[in-house]
Amino acid sequence: MKSDSRPATPLLWVPLILVLLALGLRWMKLSSEGMNLLPNFAPWMALAFTGTLVFPRGTVPWWAWPVMLLGIDITVMGNSFWTMADGHAEVLMTYGLYGAAALTAHRMRGKVSIIQTLMGLVACCLIFYVVTNSVSWWMMAAYPKNLSGWVQALTTGLPGFAPTWTFFRNSLLSDLGFSALLLIAFNLEAKVRAKPIMGWATVAA
Repeated sequence: MKSDSRPATPLLWVPLILVLLALGLRWMKLSSEGMNLLPNFAPWMALAFTGTLVFPRGTVPWWAWPVMLLGIDITVMGNSFWTMADGHAEVLMTYGLYGAAALTAHRMRGKVSIIQTLMGLVACCLIFYVVTNSVSWWMMAAYPKNLSGWVQALTTGLPGFAPTWTFFRNSLLSDLGFSALLLIAFNLEAKVRAKPIMGWATVAA
């Protein structure tokens, strides 16, 4: 049986600190009044996807990301989480989508450049948006169960609420910004420690 003889990449501490700060932010957002702390900043897909990519195999398993997010949500929200999740498949589905993104990134480790990473993140964000809003369209009685109702769920949303496309814009900008921060931190620390970095268009340099 052929073994992997590549040297293991050591854990880089600056990306880890950024991830812990982001997890702490999720805790504070859920604990804040009306959950309105930094309402336009939610880099959770970046945690699952880019976070998996910048940590070497064997340090943080891919399945830890959705588990950590779910654990924080349940711990902070308590019984209200189960009330919110009861009968709402889109609430629980989000963690499955984070897990799918982390698993995809796990399989891409060491094989992608910065540009490919950001493109992969955009694809994950788009899939997340389409899937969760499609489930909302199907399960919420306020949406007509036809093509125009589905388009409404993906664009303007329900009357009296902010258009759903604005949530996609905010989450995408948050994820891209936090991913860029993670990648910069990864490359800077790797360069200082004379470890392989992630190139813009090449896998390693």
